[in-house]
Amino acid sequence: MRLSSRELDPLDAPAEAESVWRALAEAAPPTYFLAWPWVENWLATLPRYVSLRLLVVSDGDAPVLACFIGRRTVRRAGFVISRALYLNATGYPDLDDIVIEHNGWLARASDRWPLSRLLEHLPEGGWDELVLDAMEGDALAGASVARPRKLRVKRAAPCPVVELDRVRAAGGDYLSLLGAQTRSQIRRAARLYQERGPIRVDAATSLGEARAVFRELVSLHQASWSKKGTPGAFTQRYLRDFHERLIDKRFEHGEIQLLRVHAGDRTIGCLYNFAWNGTVSFYQSGLAYEDDNRLKPGLVCHAEAVAHNAERGFSLYDLLGGDTRYKRSLSTASSELVWATVQQRRPQFFLEDKLRAMRDRWRSLRAKVGAGRRDA
Repeated sequence: MRLSSRELDPLDAPAEAESVWRALAEAAPPTYFLAWPWVENWLATLPRYVSLRLLVVSDGDAPVLACFIGRRTVRRAGFVISRALYLNATGYPDLDDIVIEHNGWLARASDRWPLSRLLEHLPEGGWDELVLDAMEGDALAGASVARPRKLRVKRAAPCPVVELDRVRAAGGDYLSLLGAQTRSQIRRAARLYQERGPIRVDAATSLGEARAVFRELVSLHQASWSKKGTPGAFTQRYLRDFHERLIDKRFEHGEIQLLRVHAGDRTIGCLYNFAWNGTVSFYQSGLAYEDDNRLKPGLVCHAEAVAHNAERGFSLYDLLGGDTRYKRSLSTASSELVWATVQQRRPQFFLEDKLRAMRDRWRSLRAKVGAGRRDA
């Protein structure tokens, strides 16, 4: 292979970026978060102050690998200054709150493009660390980097899914695949909701309906989070703009699923999902919580969404990353997402490691002292 690499500005050359990305996505279809409809929306909504490049590795004239690289100098703990690169992200938390998952790079013959090989094509000497957020666990399993670089896994989280083929094989009885406690909670909640009228799922069938469901979802979401004293996901104007544009552009292509679940004439909750290549990915919800804790709007909405999508022939209902009890209880299988960094050998990282180790030892000592006092 006669490999060469180059960088282009996707905000200045959107047509060229689209051509490269689409060609590689056709060779190895990605998840929705790396599909062109999502990427196009991301590029179109980014402010011009971000430093973002599309890294393209080619064999002759044919692209064989591409990924977006954001660049930002960051400061941690007041003294760690790092020239950071971000895979398919900008490095600005308020912009990256769109939360890409199943992250990675597009490549022909992806098994021939491990992390170590990608690193060979990053700009030499111009960066201190590469941030790899929400990566497919398989992509980093057994990954290694050449010294003196260091791969640091910051955290891992399960990515629970519902296998819709199993739901169909069970005759549509999704609850039979779940644990006894979850089955009991959903059935009891459903009986209570049914006192108000039949439970039904309304899927938006027009752009106008999709916009209305999304508005209701945002209102419910923000109200429930405000009660907890925390800002909801849609507090930021950028996040609202991103998703409103995505819905406007992609709903009629069948990629956006907005569901409203009712009991009689009252909304139980709304779900915002992506439908792509046989997978429905749950992205966000707005739920009508009530004082009666026997009512489980989240569990009931997801149970209805699973049944809805199993009937429509989808293969997977992806709950996306998160080690939360409700996701574990609803799943029939799970993969893993990993958050990691590749760091160059730099004095500030050495000092950061030492201080982190001291902090962890101090916390451990305090915990032991506290346990001893409770046992006394």
